Amino acid sequence: MNGDMDDFIEGSARRYILSLSSRYDELLPPSQDLALVLGRLEYLQRAHPSARDIMLGIGLCRLAIGEPRASEPLEYLSLHATSPIARFFLLLTRLRFGAHDRTFGELRAFLREVAVVYEHVAFVVFSILSGAHRCGGWCAMQPDGRIVIGLEDGTDNDDIRWRHDDTEYQAELRLVGGFGGFSVYEITNFELPSHLPAIHVLHNGRDMLGSALESRTIWRCEGFVEGSSEGLTGWFRHPNNLASVDHVWVRAADGDTLLFDGVLGDVATDFLVAEKERTAFLIPWGDLVGVETPCVRVMDRFQQEFYGSPLDPLAGARYARAQAQWVARTFPTAYSKVTSPEFNQPFPALYTPQFAQQGLPAACREARRNRVAVIIPVYKGYEVTKECIELALKWRGPDERLVVINDFSPDPRIVDFLETVAGQEGITVLCNARNRGFTYSANRGLREVGGDEDAILLNSDTIPPPGWIGKLRDAIYRAPDIGTATPLSNAATIFSYPRNDGNNPIPSYDEVVELSSMLEEIGNAEIVEVPTGHGFCMYIRAECLHQTGVLREDVFAQGYGEENDFSRRAASLGWRHVVCLGTYVGHAEGQSFSAFKGDLIRRNLGLLNGLHPGYDRLVNEWQKRDPLHRFRRELDVRRLSQAVAGRHTVALMTHDREGGVHRFVQERALAIVEDGRIPLIISPCPADAPDGYPRWEVVPYLADDYPNIILSRRGPDLRELLLSLNCEKMEIHSYIGAGIKDIHWVSLFGLAYDVYLHDYSWFCPQITLVSHNNLYCGEPEASACETCVMDRGRATSDDTALSLLRELSTDILRRARAVIASCEDVATRYRRHIDVAIVLEQWEAPVTTQDIIFRPRHPTDIRRILLIGAIGIEKGYDILLRLARYVASTGLPLRFSIVGFTCDDSRLLETGVVDITGRYAENELTSLIQMQHCDWGFLPAVWPETWSYVLTEFWRHKFPVVTFDIGAPAERIRMAGGGLVIPLHLPVASLANILLNPAHFIQS
Repeated sequence: MNGDMDDFIEGSARRYILSLSSRYDELLPPSQDLALVLGRLEYLQRAHPSARDIMLGIGLCRLAIGEPRASEPLEYLSLHATSPIARFFLLLTRLRFGAHDRTFGELRAFLREVAVVYEHVAFVVFSILSGAHRCGGWCAMQPDGRIVIGLEDGTDNDDIRWRHDDTEYQAELRLVGGFGGFSVYEITNFELPSHLPAIHVLHNGRDMLGSALESRTIWRCEGFVEGSSEGLTGWFRHPNNLASVDHVWVRAADGDTLLFDGVLGDVATDFLVAEKERTAFLIPWGDLVGVETPCVRVMDRFQQEFYGSPLDPLAGARYARAQAQWVARTFPTAYSKVTSPEFNQPFPALYTPQFAQQGLPAACREARRNRVAVIIPVYKGYEVTKECIELALKWRGPDERLVVINDFSPDPRIVDFLETVAGQEGITVLCNARNRGFTYSANRGLREVGGDEDAILLNSDTIPPPGWIGKLRDAIYRAPDIGTATPLSNAATIFSYPRNDGNNPIPSYDEVVELSSMLEEIGNAEIVEVPTGHGFCMYIRAECLHQTGVLREDVFAQGYGEENDFSRRAASLGWRHVVCLGTYVGHAEGQSFSAFKGDLIRRNLGLLNGLHPGYDRLVNEWQKRDPLHRFRRELDVRRLSQAVAGRHTVALMTHDREGGVHRFVQERALAIVEDGRIPLIISPCPADAPDGYPRWEVVPYLADDYPNIILSRRGPDLRELLLSLNCEKMEIHSYIGAGIKDIHWVSLFGLAYDVYLHDYSWFCPQITLVSHNNLYCGEPEASACETCVMDRGRATSDDTALSLLRELSTDILRRARAVIASCEDVATRYRRHIDVAIVLEQWEAPVTTQDIIFRPRHPTDIRRILLIGAIGIEKGYDILLRLARYVASTGLPLRFSIVGFTCDDSRLLETGVVDITGRYAENELTSLIQMQHCDWGFLPAVWPETWSYVLTEFWRHKFPVVTFDIGAPAERIRMAGGGLVIPLHLPVASLANILLNPAHFIQS
């Protein structure tokens, strides 16, 4: 790579870091060494793991300093984001490091799909890479739609043509210049067609590298629009064209009259962004037709319509005007001359009246059941659509039919498939002449429904099981005023199972069938009312549909919220909405709207609350009550009972916090599984209401998810569950979060139990034996402990008096089958306070430490000291901060690398002698430690730790460790070697001196 290219890369990196530093205070200024900036960026990434702007900065910095791993973040962004800049600098990375084996495909895709950026650099890159792959020419599209080509120097340029829509044209060329051994030309007589076809660029009758140019991809439009009090507002962008002019058209939905044609926003001048920014716009009503503005369509200049369009922007104002006229007419003055409203919008009900439930005999209900039409709008998602329709046809009954609406699908496979099934019995396929969105397509299907025919709105990405229609019909005909029924699903907001937030994996067909069969076995005929149905799969009774009308396509455009509006309109007419508890329908959920889903939901929720004031409150109150929780828990327990299948279970009582206890419990659970039993991890969770009682959460250590087994801590529920699941014994690992009284209650269940000692909370409410000065308290008399509790409170969040805490703890430990500690140091401290037999058992398998020693270093060499994990006050933060400040002020050759984080990173980073990686995943630990190039470790904990997983990690990575003479780490080093134990309260200068040369102090 030549010097100009290197300068471009470094300049780009520094310019980008400057822009990032305005968003992230922790970032060093770009004038610093880029290697130091890179370290800070990698630290930031751990704090913001999904921040794409930081990823791009890491890629640019690595490329600028010549690190081949520059490709990693650039590849990630190229794959997971629409990032022309990441794709461009990935090409530069390949070029810089000679990785040409992958560049042909990447360059061809870039030329086809992305408008040119940094043209003078880009032309050189395109030319060099084309030459490396022995391609005599390339073609690309400029941001304004012009086509440029590159021909190897000395190549004839007479026969250059382009072709689209089966018509070929001779190119007229203008020389732009020479770049990388290629001559670059502009095709001057080319004009980009408005329908954005694929453009073939031919040299001597053959496609050039980059042909066919995918103009529809290069000019792909992402846009969103909604109405506001000031005018039409929203955003849009062409994500693959960083320098495109943002041109907006507004047309009347009826008649196609052009109401607005303008350029909004400034043309970008700096393209260094992970993704193109959205151009926000506001088109004032005055720039349209003011109060007369009709229903409109909003699009770019290629007539690519925005999401949210079409919309009737002044519908709300017309509603308000009509309501005001209706009120004035109903309550006139003596001289009123009120215009009669064209329609009436009555005051919305903030509750639904409860009508008498006139249940009908089963035979009568059966006789009145209607035929069913299943309405399936189709657009994208070939595989899920094909599976959905095939399953719906497979399980269709004799009085059931499908109406499929092809919403102008761009996928030829879907078109071919629908043509194939259109001739089959029981299915009608309708085709839209252009893409109209879900609501319009659903209405087209609903208008096909007969007067005595029920309807089911069904998304094309659903997985219907056998008998699903029959179960939905059963739910509808349980009462004459039930208008809609919606089944349970993995992703259906309030109808979701197992997690009620819809954050569940997409189930396989077999899993859907299994769950549906289990629901049928349970046979719950209870009527559970809901404030709204869900349009992914909503059964609508014929009478309800014909009284309420179809969905509002004038308001809800592409979708989200239209079924909620329908449900509330139906409720105003006296219809109820229920959950169908007899079947389960899988759902892949709305993948066509991924870029716009948040905006559509936000906008349409606003519309819903405008049309139905109190809607949000209604739903929120239902969710707080959560009438389905009891049923979800019953289903979880039934599934769990099947999974247990006669095996023994072991209950692991633990706290609700992270840390060593959490890790140990997970490791114990794994060991129990390997022993053929099933662990049940039980932790405290808060009450479900302000005046409720706290609860237990029971999480089986199994692959499947059982998130609903939540039981009150009051009463026999937990004991009865454990007995029903064949619980063999309990392990009590902590009472923190639950409280000593509740754990004492559990210990009286009559089940054998062991107690594991992970901290000192059984007799010390501070948990760690640390006092007011943030140092080890020395374990004084009980009166001093009482004073400490009064002054500092309780770290356990348990307000039990100290005397009662120790009394209950003693009772729990003495009745235990075994009390287990990790080492003699812990056992000795416990025996001072609670007279109980203690068994010693190491928390982990021993690590060989014979070859782990401190290596001598030259006196002037910088020693890098490694720390691992979360460094809080008890873990030695204050000592580390004093030490770092001392090293910075004296210039000692010591540097500290923390693989992890601290309670206050900023103060340590300010010293300039500390690097911090930030939080890490367990599988990242080894690579992060290796990247630090450290000499030995430091474990600065000031409390008597009961084990220290961190010490084990030091030894596993062959680092000797310096630690204070307190707790399990000191005992372990004395017994196994692999480190140096030093006095706890050393002056900071002495501590620094030891860390400079631990080997000297071992020898002395």
